[in-house]
Amino acid sequence: MQALYAFLSQGGTRPREGIRELLKSIDKAFELYCFLLLLLKETHQYALVDRDLRLARNIPTEEDKNPNNRFIENKALNALAGHKRLDSLCNKLGLIWNPDDELPKKIFLEFKKSEQYKAYLESQTPSIYEDIEIAVTLFRSFLVPHELVLQIVDERSVYWESGVESMTPIVVGTIKSLRDVNWKLHSRKLDKDDEDFIKTLFDTTIKNEEEYSKYIGEKSLNWDTDRIAAMDILLMKMALAEILNFPDIPTKVSLNEYIELSKQFSAPQSKAFINGVLDNIVTDLKKKKKIKKTGKGLQV
Repeated sequence: MQALYAFLSQGGTRPREGIRELLKSIDKAFELYCFLLLLLKETHQYALVDRDLRLARNIPTEEDKNPNNRFIENKALNALAGHKRLDSLCNKLGLIWNPDDELPKKIFLEFKKSEQYKAYLESQTPSIYEDIEIAVTLFRSFLVPHELVLQIVDERSVYWESGVESMTPIVVGTIKSLRDVNWKLHSRKLDKDDEDFIKTLFDTTIKNEEEYSKYIGEKSLNWDTDRIAAMDILLMKMALAEILNFPDIPTKVSLNEYIELSKQFSAPQSKAFINGVLDNIVTDLKKKKKIKKTGKGLQV
């Protein structure tokens, strides 16, 4: 979606170049994925540094001398810390934290002051699920929105600038998988089916853009089309490309996916608008028998 938006915004005259940029952006998204996991790991590791610094004070408090180690012993985050492939990948990608880097420290110290952190330490029902929940909270509420993280993202790569929001649920999914001793990182490379899918979706959306614009215009007569957000129109075009050109994907699945994307990338009111317009278009296309699905149950 983001690659299509950039391609069309720049005139959209070289589809092959657009697809190359798309594949490059996916590779860069994997780097961002590794960066965010590495920063989460380093933030957790700083908790141990913080404990040792407090123990080494000239006049340690009782709390310093008897620290609550629950967060340090967090099973999910320790599973992440012990994952050798993450370290290997980060080294290859040049994602290495210097011990003097302040960012993990800043994130942890802000997190340490939070009510969520205090409640976690005081919980009487310790479990892997609570370990995962606090790790997700640390990531979502303290790491991702931190201004220094966003600054690094902006400076590191043009492909990272708009990627944190879309990468967040993927990293959260990885954190939740840490309950399994055999958890795995996402693969760096797309398999052939996934690569073929995104190439076809990209190319089909471009080739049929005018046709899809006509469908959308006909069902948006009560709206000023010049004022409809470009992202909303693009999401609807992509949905139509998928519905009309991928016979093995149920129509309902495609509609639901693009409604979910609208929640993430469009204005709050866009969900109802996109849902209404697409429903009307799909109803007409079904009547005209233009939607062809294969397999039992795929007509819905």
